[in-house]
Amino acid sequence: MKDLVLSRRQLLKGAGAVGVLGAVGIPATAFAEDGGVDLLRWDLVQFLQGTALAGGTNQATDEATGDVVTLSGSGHAEPKKKRATGGGTFVHRHADGTEVAHGIYRVTSFQSWTPAGGNLAPAGAKDGIGTLEQTTGGLLVLHIAVLPAAGGMVEAVLGVDCALPGVRFPIEEGAHLDVLNFHFKQSGGFTLFHVLRGGHGE
Repeated sequence: MKDLVLSRRQLLKGAGAVGVLGAVGIPATAFAEDGGVDLLRWDLVQFLQGTALAGGTNQATDEATGDVVTLSGSGHAEPKKKRATGGGTFVHRHADGTEVAHGIYRVTSFQSWTPAGGNLAPAGAKDGIGTLEQTTGGLLVLHIAVLPAAGGMVEAVLGVDCALPGVRFPIEEGAHLDVLNFHFKQSGGFTLFHVLRGGHGE
């Protein structure tokens, strides 16, 4: 049997993802702020042989310059306690492919969690991180410290947006990053949330 590789369209087929909706575009009263979630795992994932695995990369593009940032990452958030941890790597390239910087980032604080419900199961994928029952869609916003290998530190805001079949509002899958004068928007890759303790983001 040929290896199953999920395309972006296949994964989002049942999600009703018909537009871009950032965290700021959702009415504050629409959903419970934390969805009853005590502990949430977030990952930028890869799909290999039809299985969601940690260690994937996401791409995000700055519309004004064409610059691209490639991100890896994972961590945890505690929405009720307004806490978050985690980190990953980044590579920033100009539109022509020349490297600007590379290094790591670490989460410094929690900003918000907007639960969206949904589940990975209808996509037909397997879960190599947790269980399908733990998966959920939503929008997670984190404050991070970006640490280029060349030295220094820059503060930034990272958004992790996960669209799964059954989410209650449109979500554009992927990670986005606001750093310095760049506004990198989702342009490739997948994310996944697992509710490890508490409610299921409903």
